[in-house]
Amino acid sequence: MTLVKRFMEDAERGGMHILAAQVRMNGEIVDEWTRFPAKPRFETYSVSKTFAGVGAGIALEEGLITLDERISESFPEASYDITDENALSITVRDLLTMTSGLSETMLWRDGYERKYERDWIRFFYKAGKFVNKPGTAFLYNNVNPYILGCLIEKKSGQNLREYLRYRLFEPVGIHNVEWTSCPMGHTIAANALQINVDELGQFGQMLANGGEYNGKRIVSESYIKAMMTSYSETGEYIPSQPPVRAGYGYQTWIDGVNHAAYMWGIFGQYCVVLPEKNAVVTVLSLEPSDGGSNGNYDTSPLRKVIWEDLVTQV
Repeated sequence: MTLVKRFMEDAERGGMHILAAQVRMNGEIVDEWTRFPAKPRFETYSVSKTFAGVGAGIALEEGLITLDERISESFPEASYDITDENALSITVRDLLTMTSGLSETMLWRDGYERKYERDWIRFFYKAGKFVNKPGTAFLYNNVNPYILGCLIEKKSGQNLREYLRYRLFEPVGIHNVEWTSCPMGHTIAANALQINVDELGQFGQMLANGGEYNGKRIVSESYIKAMMTSYSETGEYIPSQPPVRAGYGYQTWIDGVNHAAYMWGIFGQYCVVLPEKNAVVTVLSLEPSDGGSNGNYDTSPLRKVIWEDLVTQV
């Protein structure tokens, strides 16, 4: 029995609705299953954040941004009347590591501001609760990658989707990219990227390759290593035995014990990168039992099956 077949049987037995599952080894698809033969695209929700993280790495290498620059200095029109030093001193590094100092989440899917606020950058500065000094407290948050994408747009003159079109998406085989914008035209960055199982697997392979895909360097190996380094301990758990508390790198969840990097989005979107094995596990699903930032790895049924049937078996 193949890995994916066993996974599908266990998932279906648990009442889970899988859309696609794929295993890559050494750059090749070795096993897969898809509910729709044409492999349509689906929104991958917070998986988008890791794409934004790679975008920041490219912008760093092009000299557009620096890790320690203050974000507020690039948005004087949105922060001109802000006096809170915590809000004014947030850096690129703080956004990447989800340590911007916020004590409350912003721009969540069901948030009021997503439906009624037009200028989300101004909303960030005016409504944000910057209780903590930047760099000191982890809080998983949609607004951090959004502001990061807006900064790259400000420096490059292109929104994040267009900035990455020929720098990332086309080189890894993601064509005519679909990524939603906010009311002001800025790429949302935190979510709303639509891709299929092949495309997400190809992106994961680029990360497993240390920033290279099909012989083309996308982003430096040193930056990928930085992305996959844990800078904060989180409240999430990897369902290993015993469960491992997940860390957080640059817009990426980190399992430092089992040497894995995770992308995940609500409703069961996963891409697990295992660089030491040169393996990538990708699962897309519609699984309402999966939590978002409050989900727990050691209790989520789907995450446990992915871990047991796929991640540990490659």
